[in-house]
Amino acid sequence: MDQPRARGIVKLSAKYVEGRSRIDQLYQSGSLKVLFPRNQTSFLQAVTVNTAGGATGGDQFKIDATVKKSASLTLTTQAAERAYMAHKFTTASIQNKVTVEKNAQLHWMPQETILFENSNLSRSLIIDMHETSKCLLVEPLVFGRIASGERLTSAKIRDHIEIRKNGSVHFLDKLFLSNNITEHLRSATIANGANVMVLVVYIGSDAGTLLSVVRSFLPETAGASLVQEDTLVLRALAPNSYELRHFLIPILRQLSGNLLPKPWMI
Repeated sequence: MDQPRARGIVKLSAKYVEGRSRIDQLYQSGSLKVLFPRNQTSFLQAVTVNTAGGATGGDQFKIDATVKKSASLTLTTQAAERAYMAHKFTTASIQNKVTVEKNAQLHWMPQETILFENSNLSRSLIIDMHETSKCLLVEPLVFGRIASGERLTSAKIRDHIEIRKNGSVHFLDKLFLSNNITEHLRSATIANGANVMVLVVYIGSDAGTLLSVVRSFLPETAGASLVQEDTLVLRALAPNSYELRHFLIPILRQLSGNLLPKPWMI
């Protein structure tokens, strides 16, 4: 008999009131919850908590958020998300959507997603921006429990990241890896044995002025470019999360205006 699977839904909107961003509407159900740590900034910090402990085959999680006019919202996670072993060819599904209205700001900053052996994860993120809004996106991905010497000889991930501006696709990134991912990443022309990767996208009118600062923190296994006048894209590889955070956190401080969410500083 199939075991019951985890379900989690969060619907959240942030509004701007008297110089600060506050909760406008909030709905949460199932295994996905949201915490709101106190902070002294204009940003509303929302920390999602997966009470199921991770995502495995058959689990379904959804976040639908709106950053209303002139509001600022940071969305992060309490800890690293874990994609566990999936049984009987089932898939763990994570579907996220964020609307960023006029003059609003979004910091999408989840902590690492860790893929376990035999995991099967399908994930999508769609951000719909107004032409006057700003966005900082960070997505770190860890291939196996590195400290335990885990190898991903049978795992699968499908990842879709799409940022729209005024209804048109502004940035699109797709990733599909399956089967022996560890061996695939060993290739010198792919990841040269790196076990961690990260994608960072910053969209704002000041992107060009931030490029040289960002590049000053990068190791040899990373690169940053302006793909459009207002869009900075960074990709990096690292042997483990510790090495990744060593150079990533200073970069995120620069891009976020020194507004790292609390879970990133623990």
